[in-house]
Amino acid sequence: MFTNFDDMPMALSVTQAAEVIGIAPTSLYKLIETDKTFPVLFIGRRKSIPKEELREWINKNCFRN
Repeated sequence: MFTNFDDMPMALSVTQAAEVIGIAPTSLYKLIETDKTFPVLFIGRRKSIPKEELREWINKNCFRN
């Protein structure tokens, strides 16, 4: 889909963001509903995920046991 971070649009659709993260779109919709810290931009009924905020969210939530 995208070859690097800079090629991504400023805001991703749920389907695009799910593909980037490596999960199913339905799982991402559930994550959006349950994790209030997940970055999502509501434009009417449409949900978009800003790429910079997605990167920050991943970095904040990435840890090892």
